[in-house]
This record gives sequence, C-alpha cells and structure tokens, in this order.
Amino acid sequence: MRAFADAAPDAPFLLSGTEPGFDSLHGIPVAALGEVSDRLLALGHLTDRAVLAVTSAYHRRILGERIVPTHELTDLLAFGTRRTHIQAVRAETDDDGGWYVDDVDPHHPFAQAATFIAIEWLEREDIENPSACPACTRISRSVRWSPKPDRSGWAFFHRCRHCSHRWLPPATAQHPDEQPALPRPRTAARELETISCTRSA
Repeated sequence: MRAFADAAPDAPFLLSGTEPGFDSLHGIPVAALGEVSDRLLALGHLTDRAVLAVTSAYHRRILGERIVPTHELTDLLAFGTRRTHIQAVRAETDDDGGWYVDDVDPHHPFAQAATFIAIEWLEREDIENPSACPACTRISRSVRWSPKPDRSGWAFFHRCRHCSHRWLPPATAQHPDEQPALPRPRTAARELETISCTRSA
C-alpha cells in the first residue's frame, strides 16, 4: 500500500508511525494533534491500560510533566478516548507536519484503526530537579502552577506528592539572571563631593 514518501499531495496513504510528528511510546506510534497539542493520535485500537501508559509517557518524555491523579484522569477513559478508523492524507505543504487524518468507514481501502486521546483537561505538573519537602522531608520532583500559599495570585510552586505541602522554588530557578546586575549609579551629592575634592587638590 502507499506510504507517506510515495503519496502525492492530497492523496491518501497508510501511516506507519515513522512520519513527521510521531514518537514511539511503549512501542506504540503516537502523534500530538491540534494547534496546542490537545489530542494524541495513537495507531491501533488501544486498551484502557495502553491509553494511560502512552498518555503518561507523552507527558513525561515529551513535555517533562507528570499527570496529577484527579477525576479528569478517570474521565479520560470514559469520555476522552475515541477508537475509530482513519484515513491519512498527505498535505499540500509540510508546514503542518505534512499530513492530516479524516474519519472513514472501516472498509475503506486506506482505513486504519486509530485511537484519539483528548488530553487538554488533564491536570499536570512540571517535573523538576529533586527537592526535599520542608514539611515531611521526603523528596519531590513536581512543580505546578497553583494559587500562592496564603496569598492571592498564581505562581509556580513545588508541590510534595507525598503530603501535598507547597513551597516556593528558589528564585533563581524561576527567574535566572541572564545578565549580571548593573553597578548602582552614584548619587549627585557624592559626585559633587568628588569633584570638589579633585579641584581643591
């Protein structure tokens, strides 16, 4: 059957998982779709366990994030996963990855089994360098965007996965100084004093 490299623009072909945009996660070809990568496309009809595995692996390996186990993760299997058949079509340009997919009848000549996973609403947190929790002293790696403890507003905070305590990461980790600090300007009084001393000498 026709492959991506052999397909003309607007022509259907069969996805192999080696096309631009695909990663192999637990041996399953997976590609992120959408302008903000809010959906995953996995080749084949995945089991629930495989859906959770590739979703977790995508966030850890590609995004450097950890999924927080909330009700959104439970809803992912019930409402956020769709098993269907697709037809891949080569795009006219390579700007958007070079291909797109449409739903088709399973008996279509270029039909492939695929699983769509909606990941937009999953709660997640960044994986950072290990840091000891000030409350329980256990090691935590997660940083999440959350309300500031005991203050208004939102910011990035370490969150202990063991006791849920939140604390600020080091200031240099949030806003590292890319340039050295400029020297402080002298005050006008100091300049006058220096000038008068120089003139009297």
